[in-house]
Amino acid sequence: MKNLSNIDSLVEQIGNRIIQQHEEKPSDISYLELSYLFEQIDKKNKAIYVLQEGIQEHPTSIALHRALWSLYTKQNNQKEKIKHVPRVLKNCIQKKPIKFFERLQEVLLQNHQFELSLAITQMQLQKQPTDVVLLNKAIQRALSVTHYKEAIIYLETLKKETTNINQLVRINMKIGMVHMLNGEFAKGEKQFTYCMEKYGDLLPEIYNDGYEKLVIFNNGESSIEYYKSIHSTKRVVATFDSIDKTNKSKPFAFGILKKKSVDLISLRRRTVDNYHQDLSREEYYRTIEKLIPFYEKRFAYGTSLGGYCALYFGATIPECKILALAPRNSAHPNYGSKIRGNSKFTHSLSHPINTEIKPIICYDPKERIDQRYITKEIKKSYPNADFKHFYYAGHRVPLYLQQIGVLKDLVSRFLAEEPIPEYSSKLHNKSAEYHRILAIACKRHLKYKWALDLVNKSVELAPTYDRSLALRIEVLLNLKQYDECIEYAKEAIKLHPSLAKFYILLSDAYVAKGDIDLAIEVLESAKQSIKSKKIKNKLASLKEQVQLV
Repeated sequence: MKNLSNIDSLVEQIGNRIIQQHEEKPSDISYLELSYLFEQIDKKNKAIYVLQEGIQEHPTSIALHRALWSLYTKQNNQKEKIKHVPRVLKNCIQKKPIKFFERLQEVLLQNHQFELSLAITQMQLQKQPTDVVLLNKAIQRALSVTHYKEAIIYLETLKKETTNINQLVRINMKIGMVHMLNGEFAKGEKQFTYCMEKYGDLLPEIYNDGYEKLVIFNNGESSIEYYKSIHSTKRVVATFDSIDKTNKSKPFAFGILKKKSVDLISLRRRTVDNYHQDLSREEYYRTIEKLIPFYEKRFAYGTSLGGYCALYFGATIPECKILALAPRNSAHPNYGSKIRGNSKFTHSLSHPINTEIKPIICYDPKERIDQRYITKEIKKSYPNADFKHFYYAGHRVPLYLQQIGVLKDLVSRFLAEEPIPEYSSKLHNKSAEYHRILAIACKRHLKYKWALDLVNKSVELAPTYDRSLALRIEVLLNLKQYDECIEYAKEAIKLHPSLAKFYILLSDAYVAKGDIDLAIEVLESAKQSIKSKKIKNKLASLKEQVQLV
């Protein structure tokens, strides 16, 4: 990866030149520059796509042809060289839509060039002032730079172009939401009252979940979504997604919170390998700064990565009550995961010390990574925090709380600002996760029979839970009960045919039993339907063993 400041200046240079020369159709120079930029950030495939499109638009540009051939040469791709001329002829006859501006906007947003991104969209709108797609993009980009009045102008234009009643209702709700974001609470509430009076019968039908959603910040990777309840409320919850969630699903705790008469401000991410290092505390709070004073009660809630973010970002919100479950950021260089050790970490290594807030932090002191991080960092940063211990809950604290039947109660008490009680230890018996985590502890201490009893209880409580099924096979391998391993692995594959770990465990059982050929056969078959590096690596290792014999 090249120097970031250099990349940033390249992005700015391309954007400014396009605006200055008013390039409604990108020139061959613009295609060359954007391709070069993608090459500099190690996205050579995108660099190639840009050049291919450039040649479609400028088939006689020798510079574009030369640049594309150069990239093919760098990749040692002779097949693409052979296809090059026929592809050029075909694309000139059947032109595809120009995606240049989409790709340029991608790098503008990722480099936080929001004003430039908006300026390019505005340039495109001059030619197509009523284009619905461009208007929606202009609204989103205006919001990302807090140009709220400009966003309302685009929404009003969009409203004039809309005849569908459901879309009209949504646009009117969004206009009210933008007024709120701009701190114009009287105008916002007046707009919501108008929607309720004019479209009251339609609102429950249009909004099944009871919320209108507006993306109020988006840098291409991290985004912030504002969910406005169709019912009046003075309470807001800032939510933060867990490690396995992306913006394709509902926000964290949406199912519980939608029943609590609250608005939501939800930090989302495009991919699961994003740890919000592309977003600063200042950017987060700047986005919601004018909105926050409207709410009399403010809360922040998240687990795992979301628990970390509830503390890191939520602490920027004045008078905010925070509930963080097992806070952890896997990208942290000192307390993260080895698997994600190459992830970029731009946040401060320690949270700013805050003696004014009293966050509630729930975690398992027996969970090694969480215990170390909380003891060495979180307790120092939040000395007045209320720490709630849930022994052998593991890292997935919400799952454990849900299984013992107290998650809704805990969240309800938090939102009601009531004390969180010490829940009875007898409730452990209801949790598959508790028995699994305790089984792992026994296995670690070579107490395999105890571990097997515990994991069997876990499977009994949650018969399809993949982690417990896998642990049972691992314990049986330790006990050298290979036939049972094979039987359980085959059953698990039927339940979870797309999970690589069960094929690997089945192959391990065959190897342990002395049948390496069957182990290879299992993995060869699995490789046909599952794309997994672990399966490929395991298969290669077994084949190497066979050759050495």
